[in-house]
Amino acid sequence: MKSSLVLILALIIFSAVMLNDQSCTLAQSSNEGSRKEQIDNNARLRELMNELQNTVITLRKERQAYYSRKQEKDQEVQDLRIQIQSLRETHEDLVSEVEDIENEMDTLNNEESKFKSSILSYQNKEDELSNYVISHVRLLREQVNNGIPFRLEERTAKLDTISNGIGAQKPMDIAEACNQLWSFCKEELRLAVTSEIYRDNIRLADGREPHAEFVRVGRVILAFMTEDGADWGIWLEQKDDSPKGATTGWVKDSSSVSSHTIEKSIKILMRQHPPEIINFPISFSQVRINQGFE
Repeated sequence: MKSSLVLILALIIFSAVMLNDQSCTLAQSSNEGSRKEQIDNNARLRELMNELQNTVITLRKERQAYYSRKQEKDQEVQDLRIQIQSLRETHEDLVSEVEDIENEMDTLNNEESKFKSSILSYQNKEDELSNYVISHVRLLREQVNNGIPFRLEERTAKLDTISNGIGAQKPMDIAEACNQLWSFCKEELRLAVTSEIYRDNIRLADGREPHAEFVRVGRVILAFMTEDGADWGIWLEQKDDSPKGATTGWVKDSSSVSSHTIEKSIKILMRQHPPEIINFPISFSQVRINQGFE
């Protein structure tokens, strides 16, 4: 832009000099003709000077506009550089956050693996404990079935609840199963060391079901006597005559004990008679004791 202005000014000066030289030459040749021509040249020179002045003014305006636009562009470039720097810092922050998130994900994956391993270990222990509970339920069921037929339905129902709960599609909590098993074991232990008198209906061989008083001594003696004293008996194991002596079940036997013996035992347990030794026939069931799991 500056070189253009210098060139224009040089052209103006050169034109002025040429015109002055030309006017001087014409003046020497002819005074009258030169005066008219000089007037024309002066007019032409004024026109050129005006054009040059207008051109200079236009160039100055363009230069001013150029610098104004340049300043605006420089400001835009500065703003863009600031934005780029801000975006670069934001990018670095995002990269750092991504690295932190990846590290956190690695940590969570490691914890997930540990949790899965722990869950698998707990499941194995739960399966082992379930097998243990099922094994003992089976043993207790065998003891209940081979023992005196005291409230068999109620006692076996409790065992069914435990075993069915463990084997169901939505099993009960193993801790609850263990609690129920322990509660059943405590009840069986209580039955083994206590005696009682209770009343219930008794089904006789002739189909009658009179009301009777029952005598239970531990888990080895169970006898009864009807209220009218006409029927009595004690449950004993009946075995067949094979060499192995296999048990065929508990049966009511009235020939092995007298009604007086059962009546006296009832009065002793009801504290209506002083304690004394009473002989009862006893059948001990043979129950296999399991060691470990099955």
